[in-house]
Amino acid sequence: MIAPRRFSRLRIAAFAAIERLAVLLGGRALYRRRHLGRGRLHVREEWVEVADLPEDLEGFSIVHLSDLHAGPFLGRGDLAGVRSVLEGLEPDVVCWTGDFVVHGIHNVMPLQEELASLVGARATYAVFGNHDYLHREEGRFVEAMEPAGWRFLRNTSELLEVGSARVGFCGIEDPEEGKVVDVEGAVSGLRAAAEGERPAVIVALSHGPRAAPEFAARGARVVLSGHSHGTQVDLPLLRDLGPSHPGLRVELGGTTLVVSRGIGVIGAPLRVGVPAEVVVLRFRSAPAGDQG
Repeated sequence: MIAPRRFSRLRIAAFAAIERLAVLLGGRALYRRRHLGRGRLHVREEWVEVADLPEDLEGFSIVHLSDLHAGPFLGRGDLAGVRSVLEGLEPDVVCWTGDFVVHGIHNVMPLQEELASLVGARATYAVFGNHDYLHREEGRFVEAMEPAGWRFLRNTSELLEVGSARVGFCGIEDPEEGKVVDVEGAVSGLRAAAEGERPAVIVALSHGPRAAPEFAARGARVVLSGHSHGTQVDLPLLRDLGPSHPGLRVELGGTTLVVSRGIGVIGAPLRVGVPAEVVVLRFRSAPAGDQG
């Protein structure tokens, strides 16, 4: 579907060396204090206008979280700030768009109890990112989190009933590392629903934002992605070291792509001009004559 993206061996070796040095210098404590502490975590609000939005979906809220990157710079006890934000927002749904780990699923398992508290009032959905497939143990994380109500959308979809209305959620395996990536398969169940059961809004989850045009072509109103960390270090030359960043919000015709800056980091416990963030989206009716 989408050509894999790979770092050179030299770049990977350089990142590994920087990471080891940062760990020795207390990088995790530094990152928690500077970026995850009270008042440091950024909350970004996005409104999405929808034509003919059912009354039951006015103000419907989704908290979007991405790129946790549990590992050297984020571990057990570091998510208190995120939990505090969610308790204040009380979202209907929480959506996670992957990269839970840095080096393997073993990184995130100690955070299982904390993550179980970071859920939506109605549902919690998740997809995997490229880092999550290391050693192909992502199934362990699914088994650990499903009892807490997490639903993993692996080229699949689910209808959520909200009063008399419905919201469709769909998601794919990571565009770079997933063995099978099937956008059509993810969306088809929602599009094929009986007339009275079709969702008023379709929300798609993909760790990498490059899948957004394919979801837009299939009727998704919103696409949630991460992967780029918002560049992580927004400085000349350095901002180009990581994955391509399309922007925080991109309009693709009638589809809105929202890209999270993420919570964690890779390589170094450093963010410059790019805060760790929680994104909250809310639906509202489009003005008369606006078909958004």
